[in-house]
Amino acid sequence: MSQVQLDSAKDLALPLLKVSNLSVSFRKSRKLFGNREDSYEIKAVDRVSFNIFESEIVSLVGESGSGKTTVARCILGLVPATSGSINFRGEEVTRLKGSSLHNYWKSVQMIYQDPFESLDPGQSVYSIVSAPIRNLTGESRPEVIKTRVSEILSELDLDPDEVIWKYPHQLSGGQRQRVNIGRALAANPSLLIADEPITMLDAAQRLTILALLRRLQRNRKLSILLITHDLASAKVMSQRTLVMYLGKLVEYGPTRELMARPHHPYVELILESTPRLVKTSGPKSFDQLSWIEQSEKVRRGCVYQPRCKYATEICKSVEPELVERSKGNFAACHNPLNV
Repeated sequence: MSQVQLDSAKDLALPLLKVSNLSVSFRKSRKLFGNREDSYEIKAVDRVSFNIFESEIVSLVGESGSGKTTVARCILGLVPATSGSINFRGEEVTRLKGSSLHNYWKSVQMIYQDPFESLDPGQSVYSIVSAPIRNLTGESRPEVIKTRVSEILSELDLDPDEVIWKYPHQLSGGQRQRVNIGRALAANPSLLIADEPITMLDAAQRLTILALLRRLQRNRKLSILLITHDLASAKVMSQRTLVMYLGKLVEYGPTRELMARPHHPYVELILESTPRLVKTSGPKSFDQLSWIEQSEKVRRGCVYQPRCKYATEICKSVEPELVERSKGNFAACHNPLNV
Protein backbone atom coordinates (compact mmCIF):
# COMPACT_ATOMS: atom_id res chain seq x y z
CA MET A 1 0.00 0.00 0.00
CA SER A 2 1.28 3.46 -0.82
CA GLN A 3 2.04 6.12 1.75
CA VAL A 4 -0.48 8.38 0.02
CA GLN A 5 -3.20 5.82 0.68
CA LEU A 6 -2.23 5.57 4.34
CA ASP A 7 -2.62 9.31 4.85
CA SER A 8 -5.39 10.08 2.38
CA ALA A 9 -7.07 12.41 4.87
CA LYS A 10 -4.01 14.65 4.80
CA ASP A 11 -2.71 14.06 1.31
CA LEU A 12 -2.62 17.77 0.51
CA ALA A 13 -0.10 18.48 3.29
CA LEU A 14 3.57 17.59 3.36
CA PRO A 15 4.48 15.40 6.34
CA LEU A 16 7.04 16.48 8.90
CA LEU A 17 8.14 12.85 9.23
CA LYS A 18 7.62 10.12 6.65
CA VAL A 19 8.42 6.50 7.56
CA SER A 20 8.26 4.16 4.56
CA ASN A 21 8.52 0.34 4.65
CA LEU A 22 10.78 0.44 7.71
CA SER A 23 12.22 -2.94 8.72
CA VAL A 24 14.65 -3.85 11.49
CA SER A 25 15.93 -7.40 11.93
CA PHE A 26 18.13 -9.01 14.58
CA ARG A 27 19.80 -12.39 14.80
CA LYS A 28 18.83 -14.51 17.80
CA SER A 29 20.58 -17.67 18.99
CA ARG A 30 19.18 -20.68 20.82
CA LYS A 31 20.77 -23.76 22.32
CA LEU A 32 20.16 -27.15 20.70
CA PHE A 33 21.03 -30.66 21.83
CA GLY A 34 24.72 -31.45 22.05
CA ASN A 35 25.69 -27.85 22.88
CA ARG A 36 24.97 -26.80 19.32
CA GLU A 37 23.58 -23.36 18.61
CA ASP A 38 21.01 -22.33 16.05
CA SER A 39 20.55 -18.71 14.97
CA TYR A 40 17.44 -17.28 13.39
CA GLU A 41 16.13 -13.89 12.35
CA ILE A 42 13.75 -11.83 14.45
CA LYS A 43 11.92 -9.05 12.62
CA ALA A 44 11.53 -6.42 15.32
CA VAL A 45 9.92 -4.07 12.77
CA ASP A 46 8.46 -5.38 9.52
CA ARG A 47 7.63 -2.96 6.67
CA VAL A 48 6.04 -0.24 8.78
CA SER A 49 4.87 2.97 7.07
CA PHE A 50 3.28 6.11 8.51
CA ASN A 51 3.41 9.92 8.42
CA ILE A 52 3.42 12.56 11.13
CA PHE A 53 2.34 16.06 10.18
CA GLU A 54 3.15 19.44 11.68
CA SER A 55 1.52 20.14 15.08
CA GLU A 56 -0.02 16.67 15.29
CA ILE A 57 -0.07 14.01 18.01
CA VAL A 58 0.06 10.42 16.73
CA SER A 59 -0.09 7.42 19.07
CA LEU A 60 1.83 4.20 18.48
CA VAL A 61 0.15 1.43 20.48
CA GLY A 62 1.10 -2.17 21.23
CA GLU A 63 2.20 -4.59 23.92
CA SER A 64 5.80 -5.00 25.05
CA GLY A 65 7.74 -6.60 22.22
CA SER A 66 5.56 -5.14 19.47
CA GLY A 67 8.40 -3.01 18.05
CA LYS A 68 7.24 0.42 19.21
CA THR A 69 10.46 1.49 20.90
CA THR A 70 12.56 0.08 18.06
CA VAL A 71 10.65 2.34 15.65
CA ALA A 72 11.33 5.30 17.96
CA ARG A 73 15.04 4.52 18.21
CA CYS A 74 15.25 4.22 14.42
CA ILE A 75 13.64 7.65 14.04
CA LEU A 76 16.24 9.03 16.44
CA GLY A 77 19.04 7.39 14.48
CA LEU A 78 20.05 5.19 17.42
CA VAL A 79 19.19 1.86 15.75
CA PRO A 80 20.08 1.20 12.09
CA ALA A 81 17.27 0.25 9.74
CA THR A 82 17.66 -3.03 7.91
CA SER A 83 15.64 -1.55 5.04
CA GLY A 84 13.19 1.24 4.33
CA SER A 85 13.27 5.00 4.66
CA ILE A 86 12.83 7.65 7.36
CA ASN A 87 12.47 11.13 5.93
CA PHE A 88 12.37 14.26 8.09
CA ARG A 89 11.64 17.53 6.28
CA GLY A 90 13.04 16.10 3.09
CA GLU A 91 16.21 14.67 4.64
CA GLU A 92 16.90 10.93 4.78
CA VAL A 93 17.53 10.12 8.45
CA THR A 94 18.93 6.62 7.86
CA ARG A 95 21.97 8.14 6.16
CA LEU A 96 22.81 10.71 8.84
CA LYS A 97 26.08 10.38 10.72
CA GLY A 98 28.38 12.50 12.85
CA SER A 99 27.63 16.22 12.79
CA SER A 100 24.60 15.74 10.51
CA LEU A 101 22.99 13.42 13.06
CA HIS A 102 23.96 15.83 15.84
CA ASN A 103 22.17 18.67 14.02
CA TYR A 104 19.13 16.44 13.46
CA TRP A 105 18.78 15.95 17.22
CA LYS A 106 18.06 19.66 17.57
CA SER A 107 14.74 18.98 15.86
CA VAL A 108 13.87 15.51 17.20
CA GLN A 109 14.07 14.63 20.88
CA MET A 110 12.84 11.82 23.14
CA ILE A 111 11.08 11.75 26.50
CA TYR A 112 12.09 8.53 28.21
CA GLN A 113 9.79 6.20 30.09
CA ASP A 114 11.53 5.99 33.44
CA PRO A 115 12.15 9.33 35.19
CA PHE A 116 14.09 7.49 37.90
CA GLU A 117 16.65 5.83 35.61
CA SER A 118 16.90 8.37 32.76
CA LEU A 119 18.27 11.24 34.87
CA ASP A 120 21.91 11.27 36.01
CA PRO A 121 21.78 11.21 39.83
CA GLY A 122 25.07 13.11 39.96
CA GLN A 123 23.78 16.11 37.99
CA SER A 124 21.59 18.97 39.20
CA VAL A 125 18.41 19.99 37.41
CA TYR A 126 20.36 22.93 35.97
CA SER A 127 23.04 20.63 34.53
CA ILE A 128 20.49 18.20 33.08
CA VAL A 129 18.39 20.83 31.30
CA SER A 130 21.28 23.07 30.25
CA ALA A 131 23.31 20.27 28.60
CA PRO A 132 21.23 20.20 25.36
CA ILE A 133 21.26 24.00 25.21
CA ARG A 134 25.08 23.98 25.23
CA ASN A 135 25.69 20.81 23.23
CA LEU A 136 22.96 21.03 20.57
CA THR A 137 22.37 24.75 20.11
CA GLY A 138 25.92 25.90 20.77
CA GLU A 139 24.91 28.53 23.33
CA SER A 140 27.78 29.23 25.74
CA ARG A 141 26.80 32.43 27.58
CA PRO A 142 26.07 31.43 31.22
CA GLU A 143 23.48 34.15 31.78
CA VAL A 144 21.55 33.18 28.63
CA ILE A 145 21.65 29.48 29.56
CA LYS A 146 20.47 30.20 33.13
CA THR A 147 17.58 32.30 31.83
CA ARG A 148 16.61 29.66 29.31
CA VAL A 149 16.64 26.86 31.91
CA SER A 150 14.49 28.95 34.25
CA GLU A 151 11.99 29.67 31.47
CA ILE A 152 11.70 25.97 30.62
CA LEU A 153 11.18 24.99 34.26
CA SER A 154 8.47 27.63 34.66
CA GLU A 155 6.79 26.36 31.49
CA LEU A 156 6.68 22.92 33.13
CA ASP A 157 5.03 24.28 36.30
CA LEU A 158 8.23 23.95 38.30
CA ASP A 159 9.52 26.83 40.46
CA PRO A 160 13.07 27.54 39.20
CA ASP A 161 14.18 29.02 42.53
CA GLU A 162 13.06 25.85 44.29
CA VAL A 163 14.32 23.08 41.99
CA ILE A 164 17.09 24.38 39.72
CA TRP A 165 19.97 23.31 41.99
CA LYS A 166 18.33 20.14 43.29
CA TYR A 167 19.36 16.62 42.33
CA PRO A 168 16.99 13.90 41.02
CA HIS A 169 16.77 12.09 44.38
CA GLN A 170 15.40 15.29 45.91
CA LEU A 171 12.45 15.40 43.48
CA SER A 172 9.15 13.56 43.31
CA GLY A 173 8.38 11.23 40.40
CA GLY A 174 6.22 13.85 38.72
CA GLN A 175 8.91 16.51 39.12
CA ARG A 176 11.53 14.18 37.67
CA GLN A 177 9.39 13.52 34.63
CA ARG A 178 8.94 17.26 34.14
CA VAL A 179 12.72 17.66 34.22
CA ASN A 180 12.93 14.79 31.72
CA ILE A 181 10.51 16.69 29.46
CA GLY A 182 12.47 19.90 30.02
CA ARG A 183 15.65 18.27 28.81
CA ALA A 184 13.84 17.17 25.64
CA LEU A 185 12.49 20.69 25.09
CA ALA A 186 15.80 22.48 25.73
CA ALA A 187 16.98 22.45 22.09
CA ASN A 188 13.54 23.66 20.92
CA PRO A 189 12.67 20.58 18.82
CA SER A 190 9.74 20.30 16.42
CA LEU A 191 9.12 16.57 17.05
CA LEU A 192 8.96 14.89 20.46
CA ILE A 193 8.94 11.11 20.83
CA ALA A 194 7.30 10.31 24.17
CA ASP A 195 8.09 6.69 25.09
CA GLU A 196 5.51 5.54 27.68
CA PRO A 197 5.84 8.89 29.53
CA ILE A 198 3.33 8.10 32.31
CA THR A 199 3.90 4.38 32.95
CA MET A 200 6.20 4.90 35.95
CA LEU A 201 4.05 7.60 37.58
CA ASP A 202 1.38 7.28 40.24
CA ALA A 203 -2.30 7.74 39.44
CA ALA A 204 -2.37 11.37 40.54
CA GLN A 205 0.38 12.36 38.10
CA ARG A 206 -0.67 10.49 34.95
CA LEU A 207 -3.40 12.78 33.68
CA THR A 208 -1.40 15.81 34.83
CA ILE A 209 1.57 14.88 32.65
CA LEU A 210 -0.67 14.09 29.66
CA ALA A 211 -2.38 17.48 30.07
CA LEU A 212 1.04 19.13 30.25
CA LEU A 213 2.10 17.47 26.99
CA ARG A 214 -1.10 18.64 25.32
CA ARG A 215 -0.49 22.19 26.48
CA LEU A 216 3.12 22.14 25.28
CA GLN A 217 2.00 20.75 21.92
CA ARG A 218 -0.49 23.59 21.46
CA ASN A 219 1.75 26.39 22.72
CA ARG A 220 4.88 25.28 20.87
CA LYS A 221 3.09 23.81 17.84
CA LEU A 222 4.95 20.56 18.48
CA SER A 223 4.41 17.24 16.77
CA ILE A 224 4.40 14.29 19.17
CA LEU A 225 4.73 10.57 18.61
CA LEU A 226 3.22 9.05 21.76
CA ILE A 227 4.34 5.48 22.38
CA THR A 228 2.01 3.65 24.74
CA HIS A 229 0.72 0.18 25.59
CA ASP A 230 -2.88 1.25 26.15
CA LEU A 231 -5.55 2.95 24.12
CA ALA A 232 -6.77 5.11 27.01
CA SER A 233 -3.77 7.44 26.70
CA ALA A 234 -4.11 7.47 22.92
CA LYS A 235 -7.78 8.43 23.21
CA VAL A 236 -6.96 11.36 25.49
CA MET A 237 -4.04 12.59 23.42
CA SER A 238 -3.96 11.80 19.72
CA GLN A 239 -5.71 12.56 16.47
CA ARG A 240 -4.50 9.35 14.83
CA THR A 241 -3.45 5.96 16.20
CA LEU A 242 -1.16 3.24 14.86
CA VAL A 243 -1.39 -0.26 16.34
CA MET A 244 1.52 -2.68 16.10
CA TYR A 245 1.75 -6.41 16.84
CA LEU A 246 5.09 -8.23 16.74
CA GLY A 247 6.69 -5.71 14.42
CA LYS A 248 3.77 -5.30 12.05
CA LEU A 249 1.34 -2.44 11.67
CA VAL A 250 -2.06 -4.13 12.02
CA GLU A 251 -4.46 -1.17 12.19
CA TYR A 252 -4.21 2.53 11.53
CA GLY A 253 -6.69 5.40 11.49
CA PRO A 254 -8.36 8.34 13.24
CA THR A 255 -8.27 7.62 16.96
CA ARG A 256 -11.96 8.12 17.74
CA GLU A 257 -13.15 5.99 14.84
CA LEU A 258 -10.58 3.28 15.51
CA MET A 259 -11.69 2.95 19.12
CA ALA A 260 -15.39 3.15 18.40
CA ARG A 261 -15.33 0.54 15.61
CA PRO A 262 -12.05 -1.42 15.56
CA HIS A 263 -11.48 -3.65 12.55
CA HIS A 264 -8.59 -5.81 13.78
CA PRO A 265 -9.17 -8.43 16.52
CA TYR A 266 -5.98 -7.34 18.28
CA VAL A 267 -7.35 -3.81 18.70
CA GLU A 268 -10.56 -5.33 20.09
CA LEU A 269 -8.44 -7.27 22.61
CA ILE A 270 -6.54 -4.17 23.71
CA LEU A 271 -9.77 -2.23 24.14
CA GLU A 272 -11.22 -4.99 26.28
CA SER A 273 -8.14 -5.18 28.51
CA THR A 274 -7.16 -1.50 28.75
CA PRO A 275 -7.32 -0.20 32.33
CA ARG A 276 -8.52 3.24 33.28
CA LEU A 277 -5.87 5.95 33.43
CA VAL A 278 -6.42 6.34 37.17
CA LYS A 279 -5.34 2.77 37.87
CA THR A 280 -1.70 1.77 38.14
CA SER A 281 -1.77 -1.75 36.71
CA GLY A 282 -0.92 -2.53 33.09
CA PRO A 283 -3.27 -4.07 30.53
CA LYS A 284 -4.53 -7.52 31.47
CA SER A 285 -3.55 -9.57 28.46
CA PHE A 286 -4.37 -13.27 28.85
CA ASP A 287 -1.17 -15.38 28.92
CA GLN A 288 0.61 -12.72 26.87
CA LEU A 289 4.09 -14.27 26.80
CA SER A 290 2.77 -17.65 25.70
CA TRP A 291 0.83 -16.12 22.81
CA ILE A 292 3.80 -14.01 21.71
CA GLU A 293 6.07 -17.07 21.70
CA GLN A 294 3.59 -18.87 19.44
CA SER A 295 3.23 -15.88 17.13
CA GLU A 296 7.03 -15.52 16.80
CA LYS A 297 7.11 -19.00 15.26
CA VAL A 298 4.69 -18.05 12.47
CA ARG A 299 6.47 -18.12 9.12
CA ARG A 300 3.41 -17.96 6.84
CA GLY A 301 0.09 -16.20 7.01
CA CYS A 302 -1.05 -13.76 9.69
CA VAL A 303 1.30 -13.32 12.64
CA TYR A 304 -1.70 -12.81 14.94
CA GLN A 305 -3.59 -15.97 13.94
CA PRO A 306 -2.37 -18.20 16.86
CA ARG A 307 -4.06 -15.74 19.21
CA CYS A 308 -7.12 -14.86 17.11
CA LYS A 309 -10.55 -16.30 17.85
CA TYR A 310 -11.73 -15.30 14.36
CA ALA A 311 -8.91 -17.04 12.44
CA THR A 312 -9.80 -19.16 9.39
CA GLU A 313 -7.75 -21.30 7.02
CA ILE A 314 -6.60 -18.37 4.88
CA CYS A 315 -5.06 -16.75 7.98
CA LYS A 316 -2.61 -19.67 8.24
CA SER A 317 -1.25 -19.33 4.72
CA VAL A 318 -1.71 -15.77 3.41
CA GLU A 319 -0.39 -12.65 5.11
CA PRO A 320 -3.11 -9.96 5.16
CA GLU A 321 -2.43 -6.53 3.66
CA LEU A 322 -3.39 -3.18 5.13
CA VAL A 323 -6.68 -2.38 3.41
CA GLU A 324 -9.06 0.52 4.00
CA ARG A 325 -12.02 -0.94 5.92
CA SER A 326 -13.77 2.34 6.69
CA LYS A 327 -13.02 5.95 5.83
CA GLY A 328 -9.38 6.60 6.71
CA ASN A 329 -9.08 3.39 8.75
CA PHE A 330 -6.82 0.61 7.46
CA ALA A 331 -6.54 -2.89 8.93
CA ALA A 332 -4.49 -5.96 8.03
CA CYS A 333 -7.06 -8.72 8.59
CA HIS A 334 -8.77 -11.36 6.45
CA ASN A 335 -11.83 -11.29 8.71
CA PRO A 336 -12.16 -7.65 9.80
CA LEU A 337 -14.64 -6.60 12.46
CA ASN A 338 -17.31 -3.90 12.18
CA VAL A 339 -17.46 -3.67 8.39
